[in-house]
Amino acid sequence: MSQAGFTLLELLVGITIAVIVTAAAFTALTSSSKATRVNDQTAQTQQNARVAMELLSHDIKMAGYGMVGPVGNCGTAIVPSDNNSGGGDAGPDSISMVVPTTISALSNNLVAPFGAASNPVKLVSAAGFSTGSVISIGGVTSASVSAIATNDLTLSSVVGAPAVFLTSTPVYLLQCVTYQVIRPSDANAAICGGNSPCLARGTAVPLLAGKIDCNGVGGSNVCMSVADGIEDLQLAYACDGCNTLVNGGVRDRVIDDQGVTNNAFDAGDFVSDSNWTLAPMTPDAIRLVLVSIVARETGTEQGFGEGNVSMVNSAGPVIVQDHNPSSDTGYALATYQRFRRRLVTRTVEVRNIGL
Repeated sequence: MSQAGFTLLELLVGITIAVIVTAAAFTALTSSSKATRVNDQTAQTQQNARVAMELLSHDIKMAGYGMVGPVGNCGTAIVPSDNNSGGGDAGPDSISMVVPTTISALSNNLVAPFGAASNPVKLVSAAGFSTGSVISIGGVTSASVSAIATNDLTLSSVVGAPAVFLTSTPVYLLQCVTYQVIRPSDANAAICGGNSPCLARGTAVPLLAGKIDCNGVGGSNVCMSVADGIEDLQLAYACDGCNTLVNGGVRDRVIDDQGVTNNAFDAGDFVSDSNWTLAPMTPDAIRLVLVSIVARETGTEQGFGEGNVSMVNSAGPVIVQDHNPSSDTGYALATYQRFRRRLVTRTVEVRNIGL
């Protein structure tokens, strides 16, 4: 009986073919895994930018609603804080604004009519309010809470109250909230909960030189991360009546031209370098806010060469409004190039200022 078998040559050929097939399969699997991770991180980066933009846009639109006097650290409905009001920025901008908050659906509505001469305000529920809180009744008037008894709020002097507010009128909590970017090098970086930057929102205290204390001063959860991976926030403002060379500085519901007057609204009409504290350039003249948000990946894909190429611009970082990241303390091009980024820009109309 004859016996069949493989020669050494046939065995080597078979092994070689198996190795080639296995290597091809591994390469395909590796490429697929890489593409999946890249797509996931890209989608997450885009989502983070959109979440940050939606939150900011919503609050900017509502800024000043129901506000009659100062609220917390906000003397005006919007308090711009440019990183460097004298020129090019070396870091993100920040912004504070007064926003109305409904604590719990219908539970904050009036259960009895309220007039200018009556006190206290009677609510379905006073949960979430505290002594010192500033409230707005129906978005018309505002007052500070001086005492709370069960669901009744005793108010200080009520400003701007009509003859009477009817039952079921909503009562809002007014808060001065601040948005700022917190980066890994900041002292309060733990708020981000990781090694990437984040956008924080909170009732923080404005300090000197446009810096914001977001370390929890004033109570727990005073400041919290609302969007991961947000690396930069740049804000510019278009105004009406802030340029005395246009219409004599008289507000006419038309955005002022800045620089060369051409009677046409364009990007040059947004002001990015101003402290907005000297007349006529004051916050009540602001009509539009140009918001630019840069989100980056919260991590890099290691082992496939991404760390060796620029994801944005091979010549260097992209300048957003008046901020060139290469001016930032600790900037290193090689580190900057390791992350993919997404830029989202939106023009937001301010509804409740100067009307």
